[in-house]
Amino acid sequence: MRVTNLTNAGIGDPSRKLGEPQDLRDLMSFQLRQLSNLYTKNTASVYLRKFSLTMNEWRVIALINTAGELSLNRLAAQAQFDKGLTSRIVVKLNERGFVARQPDPSDARGVALSLTDQGKALVDEVFPEAVKLNKQLQSCLTKSERDLLAVALQKLTHQARAMLDQERENDQGE
Repeated sequence: MRVTNLTNAGIGDPSRKLGEPQDLRDLMSFQLRQLSNLYTKNTASVYLRKFSLTMNEWRVIALINTAGELSLNRLAAQAQFDKGLTSRIVVKLNERGFVARQPDPSDARGVALSLTDQGKALVDEVFPEAVKLNKQLQSCLTKSERDLLAVALQKLTHQARAMLDQERENDQGE
């Protein structure tokens, strides 16, 4: 496994001082986005090569699998996709035999989505690969660092939600 030198990646440069951010690269939001983009490019390539799935298709399948049954609107919200993109992905997955569509019993105009047996079998194939890639990413961390990171990410996610809620309130007040 090739590990990139952190200094070459623009992270951990000894000439850069710790403390207050000096430029964009020092902001946590930039660093998290960089990590997410790199990891997504890698996993997307693996899923496409091994399973003929795009990252968005896998996300939709995995979310439906977790829920058992999901409306298109809830799926779009959970995937953080707009409804149009979600609908196009679902149509493709339905055509490929992975996703079933039924009338939503709680909304006469809505659609309830679930996985077909073929979709469930695909999850059984893909999910172990997702776990393997996740472990590979975290392999550079000790167990205590992994545990601390999980707690830190939960706290940061909670804080980001609170900040977004506050911004929405501020935006409505103006």
